[in-house]
Amino acid sequence: MRLFTACLTAVSIAVLAPLAAGCASATAEDHPELGTVQIPLQQRGADGALYHLSASFQVVGPGGTQTVDATSFQPSVTLSLPPGITFVELLDGWVLEKSNDNGLTYQPVSALLGTVNPFGLRVLANFSDSVVFQFIVRNPNGDVTISFGVTLHPRELAGGMIIDTATGDLAAYALGRVDFAVYHDLFNLERINLPDGSKQLLFTANSVAAEVFNDALGTLSGTIAPAMAGGFLQYHFNAKPDGSQEIAGELDGANDPFPVMTFGPHTLQFNRLPLDADGFPTDVFINESGVPFTLNAFFATGDATLTGTLRFRSVPVTN
Repeated sequence: MRLFTACLTAVSIAVLAPLAAGCASATAEDHPELGTVQIPLQQRGADGALYHLSASFQVVGPGGTQTVDATSFQPSVTLSLPPGITFVELLDGWVLEKSNDNGLTYQPVSALLGTVNPFGLRVLANFSDSVVFQFIVRNPNGDVTISFGVTLHPRELAGGMIIDTATGDLAAYALGRVDFAVYHDLFNLERINLPDGSKQLLFTANSVAAEVFNDALGTLSGTIAPAMAGGFLQYHFNAKPDGSQEIAGELDGANDPFPVMTFGPHTLQFNRLPLDADGFPTDVFINESGVPFTLNAFFATGDATLTGTLRFRSVPVTN
């Protein structure tokens, strides 16, 4: 089902900060053989609030390895680096903060990383590029926000996971139950006429983050969910010629142990999506039980698998 990997878009921040300690003092203009990489740290959201990231980064590339300290309140960090494949890793301990008074005071917010980490890019000589980490910000009232991007009110797939079988490093989850949430921004929404006459509403995500709750064992919440950050998510609803409706999808993690979760195909039993004037399903909230799923992960000790059903909620964008 994987068609392509969605590219992230970001709002550039024009104000540049001095180089962090340990970075070369020369600029790309002084040495055309170097490229410039910017890491934005401050972004105003569409809600009017100012968001700031306090963090440290590890940069690994042809010039070696360096650690960049960005824990002060600079709006961005700019690095001059030699050409070649470079990886920028957001290190543990980062804090995302929000200001409602134009930066006079900040309060930490509860957030999840929504992009691949480390972030890989090719540095080009005498060329400027940007590394943009996106975050999912969780609100106690249930609203979800993405900053450093900046898109407000992304979507959510959530519910319960009822596990029937489990193997490998996940074997202890057999006959267990946990709760899950997959937060995502929408990259593309397509209406496709299928050869069998079905009308398909196809969703492709942009930034993705996942959480697992009520997990006493800790592997799903501590290893599998974080590995989904920045992964690939695509799902669809089909309105079939016989009047039935079907859901299916796939979520691929971008980090070790590279989990792959598929759900469906499942004929909707408890929901019927309204159809638009052309016969395509419309994008509305659903709450469906019994959606089959399979999750595979690739641990150093061997492959591991979960199978079972989802109590599945699709929550569209809400203001």
